[in-house]
Amino acid sequence: MSVELHELYNDLESTMMQLFNRYSERCNRKCRYHDVTLYQNEIRTVEYIAVSSATNFTDIASHTGLTRSAVSKMISKLESMGLLVRYKYYPSQKEVYVHLTEEGVKAYESWKACRKPMEQHLRRFLSSIPENESTAIRNYLSIYLDEMQMLP
Repeated sequence: MSVELHELYNDLESTMMQLFNRYSERCNRKCRYHDVTLYQNEIRTVEYIAVSSATNFTDIASHTGLTRSAVSKMISKLESMGLLVRYKYYPSQKEVYVHLTEEGVKAYESWKACRKPMEQHLRRFLSSIPENESTAIRNYLSIYLDEMQMLP
């Protein structure tokens, strides 16, 4: 690996880690619901369930990039907190679906309201980026995600 490539890798990795940590810190520090603290993938799962109809474990795994096993554990945690319930359309059905409870909807609305200022700030920032640069950023992130998913 050339020196320039090594430096680029280190810079990108450091910047991405700072970005993810800052985003997670900002959301977790500010966005709480009745002292319930959830990880970002749990909040995103609650959000996905809130805006989707007939959400099952496979849909959630696909949306979050988690394994079905990890989704199952997360759903159990969210269910034990009273934020969602599992159901089947008919008793012999294998696929399990989930939907938010009334408490889950309230939690989702609370997190959504809390994140609104951060989202507005990010939207203003993104609107200042020229289209060719935003396309390049989107392409890079998509390619990088694809590469990460190929790792063993």
